[in-house]
Amino acid sequence: MNATKKLATAASLLTVFVLMTACSSSMSIKQGGEEFGIKADKYYEALKLQDDGDYFESIRAWSEVLDDEPRFAQGHFNIGLIYDMLNMVPEAIEHYELAVQAAEESKDMIGNGNEARESAADTTASIALYNAHLGAAYLRGGLIDEAITALQKAEVSDQYNPMVHYNLAAAFMAKGNYEMALKQADIAVDLIAKPDGKTTSGLSTDVDTDRLAAYLLRQGKCHIARAEWDKAKACFDRITVQCHGTIPAETQAELDAGMKAAQPKDGGDEGSEG
Repeated sequence: MNATKKLATAASLLTVFVLMTACSSSMSIKQGGEEFGIKADKYYEALKLQDDGDYFESIRAWSEVLDDEPRFAQGHFNIGLIYDMLNMVPEAIEHYELAVQAAEESKDMIGNGNEARESAADTTASIALYNAHLGAAYLRGGLIDEAITALQKAEVSDQYNPMVHYNLAAAFMAKGNYEMALKQADIAVDLIAKPDGKTTSGLSTDVDTDRLAAYLLRQGKCHIARAEWDKAKACFDRITVQCHGTIPAETQAELDAGMKAAQPKDGGDEGSEG
């Protein structure tokens, strides 16, 4: 999946919450216990520019949407996605944080004397999505503790998202907590690898093998950190056999050195019983 499609896919997850009003020039968007009025032409211009990969113009367009509704979480989230794509991590973090904050504030209004504008489940799903991206951005920015906090919040509501577990594995690795890192890496691999005994690879045909290879690599690195050489080798064998991928030379060398060091030493003639 290319970068533009990734952005479009993430944005489309949220557009289901959009309801058009009778007036074609404006639209009503539900966010938690609130309802925002958004100018339709600005909203769809921002989405189109984003989908077309015209990122800086899309940031301008989303900023205009936010000028009217500064607490519109989706607008902040989409700007965060664009900055993320441009590897502008601090800017991405800022807007992801604003998206989480706005969505949580709107969720708090549900059931507090206000008619629910959006179901609590939908709002929770949005917040999990925002936290998943925020945690990944924190991780890239070297903010490991913040990454773990955000990713664990996402995990609570989106426990079957393999990317959340994949990033948690990296965060715990960075903290030196290899037990938790391996646990998360195992979950990530299990969620993305769909066994199918009818195929040559043993995987379902819809498995993204490039992604699975990346997950297996992280799982193998967790085993290396724990000096579990045979288990690491099993992970890497799956990369080459099932995914037709390659192991980075440095990682392969680390595994080879560990396995060699773990081999029993030749103790020579130990004698025999008389």
